[in-house]
Amino acid sequence: MDTTIENDCLTAIENTNNRLTAAKLVFKCGVRADLKGCQCLIDAVIIFGSDLCSNFCRIYNIIGKIRGLRQKAVMREISYAIYHAYDLKARLSKMIGVSVKDMHSGLVISYLGRLFDMPELSAADDDDNEKND
Repeated sequence: MDTTIENDCLTAIENTNNRLTAAKLVFKCGVRADLKGCQCLIDAVIIFGSDLCSNFCRIYNIIGKIRGLRQKAVMREISYAIYHAYDLKARLSKMIGVSVKDMHSGLVISYLGRLFDMPELSAADDDDNEKND
C-alpha cells in the first residue's frame, strides 16, 4: 500500500465493527459466506460506505492489493457471489424500500454502501423474523 487512501481503506476493512456491519448487510441479501467473493463484497461495501473511494475500478484494485488478487479477479469474484445469492433482488428491494430491477456489482455495492453509511435508510424491519416465530 503506497497511498493514504489505500492505507485508510485497509484500516477501515480491518475494523471489527465495520466488518460486522457490512457482513450483516451482505448476508441479509442472501450472499453465500462460502464464496471468496463474499469477503471481497464486504470489503467493497466498507470502502464505498465509508466514503473512502467511489470509483469501482479503484475499489477493486485496492481490494486486490489487500487480498493478493488482480483487479479483474476481485470484480469476477464479487460478480459471482452476487449472481449466486439467494433471492438477492427481492431481499435488497425490501431492505431499501424500492424495487430493484437491474442487478450488477456496482449497484449492489452502492446500495449496501449507503445502508452501511446510513442504516436509517433501511426500510426492512429487523423484527420481521421475531414476529413470525
